[in-house]
Amino acid sequence: MWKKSLIWVFLTALAFNVATIAVAQHNSMVQRIDYLSDKLTIVGHNDFPPFADYEVSKGNIYLESAFLAPLRDAFKAHPAKLEAVEFNYTSHPDLDKLSFQTQFGEYNLYIGAYADTKIYKGLSLIYPAVVSNPIHIITLPENAQKIGDYETLKKLHGIVVDTEIYNDFSARKIKELNVEHVAAPLDAYEKLFTEQVDYIIGGLYYHRITSSKYGLDSFLSYSKKPLFKIPVFIAMSKTTPKFSLYEKAFQQAFSNPEFGNAVKAEILRMVENVVAQNAGIVPPSFAHAENKTEEKPAEDVQENKQPLGHIIEKKNEQKSFDEVLEGI
Repeated sequence: MWKKSLIWVFLTALAFNVATIAVAQHNSMVQRIDYLSDKLTIVGHNDFPPFADYEVSKGNIYLESAFLAPLRDAFKAHPAKLEAVEFNYTSHPDLDKLSFQTQFGEYNLYIGAYADTKIYKGLSLIYPAVVSNPIHIITLPENAQKIGDYETLKKLHGIVVDTEIYNDFSARKIKELNVEHVAAPLDAYEKLFTEQVDYIIGGLYYHRITSSKYGLDSFLSYSKKPLFKIPVFIAMSKTTPKFSLYEKAFQQAFSNPEFGNAVKAEILRMVENVVAQNAGIVPPSFAHAENKTEEKPAEDVQENKQPLGHIIEKKNEQKSFDEVLEGI
């Protein structure tokens, strides 16, 4: 009799264990499906087009970025909600403040961070960086031949716009050159056109966009090769819930070549859209000097008769993305 009781106890315990395992497996599956379902807020540098920028509309400030749509597409397999933060017009985002707020968990994702750069210390950069910010030498067409190597630049007079952000390495190298700093891009363009300086150091995309707003895009010549190529990252706050799981998921998504191609396509679209929207803007009076009115074709695009400055062309089907987006 005691043997039957023992068998009954054994079978009961076995059935209980099987049921427990089944419930645990079910809960694990549920957790595995929904474990990345948080709301992640996204911010970025407020003057860094096309990587990050803010557009004022109806009293609010909206984040725009070539990363946003590809980021959401790349992460659509997860139920996490990726939301760009909106600001009131009176609380325009500040770079230093946003970086620290993200570092300490007020926001989760920061678009447009650089590696080995003090201002982004404390943020976790998500690898790989799929694009770079190409920093070029910008001149007037007739002065393009003056520009040689880095040592030549030291003998000339350059200018840098303080609204642009560089990584610490590039900032140190620029400091070695004979450059002055101005507060706004228009100040730099005026000094260039009035021959107070020989060149501008600046981001290719930033100055394509900015110069077009003043009707100056087609007047500028960009170096064929960038002076620096600064990898641009999406960074994450280490205080983000399930940080290590999100980091791994983002790394997997970013490693897919389709993500990098999508960001490159967005950069091209955004730059050319802004340039097209600003077509026809009358340039400032300093651009109308006699020796500045005639556009000259760039040496590397003479066959297509493209004006200098237009080194990325939306409809140039002969070039691959890597060639078209020089510097990425």
